[in-house]
Amino acid sequence: MITIIFITILLIIIGVGLHGYLHGVMAPPYNPDEMTLNYELIGSGDKKVVLLHGLTGSLKYWKRGLNEKSDAYSFLLIDLLGFGGSPKPNSKYDLAENLGAIEKVMQKEGFDDGGALVVGHSLGAILSLGLAARRPDWVDGLVVIGLPVFRGKEEIRKRFRAASLWDGVSVDSRYKFVCFFHPIYMTEWFRPKNIPKDIFKDASKHTWVSYYHTLDEIIIKTDLRQLAAQIKDKRILFIHGDKDGAAPIENMESLFPIFSSYKYIRFPGAGHHLYLEDPSGVWEVINEFENHKQKI
Repeated sequence: MITIIFITILLIIIGVGLHGYLHGVMAPPYNPDEMTLNYELIGSGDKKVVLLHGLTGSLKYWKRGLNEKSDAYSFLLIDLLGFGGSPKPNSKYDLAENLGAIEKVMQKEGFDDGGALVVGHSLGAILSLGLAARRPDWVDGLVVIGLPVFRGKEEIRKRFRAASLWDGVSVDSRYKFVCFFHPIYMTEWFRPKNIPKDIFKDASKHTWVSYYHTLDEIIIKTDLRQLAAQIKDKRILFIHGDKDGAAPIENMESLFPIFSSYKYIRFPGAGHHLYLEDPSGVWEVINEFENHKQKI
């Protein structure tokens, strides 16, 4: 009886893994003409704000605290390519591909008129820098939260291994194998206490292809110093938690000498998901940043 149960469980696990693998590799290639990112508009204010989430996130990441500001702002919340409700093609997921998909949505909704504030967290923070570099005339200012700056694969592996075994595996090539099984481990039992249920549920909406290629092509390979040099005069607000284990604060701070017009707010005791911890505090500093443009 025990043997039958064990074999049954093993077959289920193998089936889930095989499905996860095939779900990634059998997906169609990315077609920018036919595939559009999932997004949502909130608010009717004059100030246009584009919100870009982090790796495995979704547009739901930003929803806390937005309704109270909907009279002053118009928010464009986007599910990045390969995550949330957006298409998950079998594709490169490099910087150009991701930025092209974001630009398509911004053009469609009229966020390309030069007045947009782009707010990005983690992966989204890198994309916000890339967007300002590619489309400087579209972007009025940037808010960069938890920017992950690493000097190659070895540093990111070292940092994440020090955080936990799971974090270490998540940035290792083995994650391509582990990720096949995320329908099993992305359950309520494994939800971190600081991640709300709806956001954690959306975190499973990716494939191993979209996760691993995005990690490798954007977070690891993007030359952030080069991007910073291209937008060195752009108005920018850096927000970072001083307990952020996923995005080393000293690496992020090393970029500051490149910029001529930046402001830096450090949240004491906050981790990588400081927006979820204190959305009101984050919007308070963003509002101040917007209300005192001439003083930056």
